[in-house]
Amino acid sequence: MNVLVVVEDDPGMRILIHEMLGEDPAITICGELADLDAALEAATSSCPELMILDHFIEGDVMGMEAAAKLKEACPTTKILLFTSHDLTVEVSREPAIDRILLKKHLDELLPTVRSMLGLDT
Repeated sequence: MNVLVVVEDDPGMRILIHEMLGEDPAITICGELADLDAALEAATSSCPELMILDHFIEGDVMGMEAAAKLKEACPTTKILLFTSHDLTVEVSREPAIDRILLKKHLDELLPTVRSMLGLDT
C-alpha cells in the first residue's frame, strides 16, 4: 500500500484528485487537506510516501514555501507540486519539491503519482 496526502484548497479539485487516484488499489489517500497546518500535522503523524501539494493553499503560506516545511517535518516524503501556474523555473531552485505537474495535464496525474511511488518499475 502506498500512502499519500493531498493538500489542495479547492474542494472540487480535491474530489477530482481523489476520484482519479482512488481507483488504483495500490494507492491509499490518507488525507485531503486545505492548509499548511493540517498538512504539517499529517506529515508529522503519518509521514506519507507522497504529498500532492497545490501552490495556492489556504492561509498565508504558498505551496513553494510549504514544501520546505513539509520536507523538514518528514524528509522521506516526496512532494509533487500540482498547480495551474507554470513554476518550473522556481521549482528547479526548491530542493524540497521532487516534481511539478501542471493541472492542465490532469490526465498525467495517475501515471506521475505511480512513477513517484515506484509502482511502474
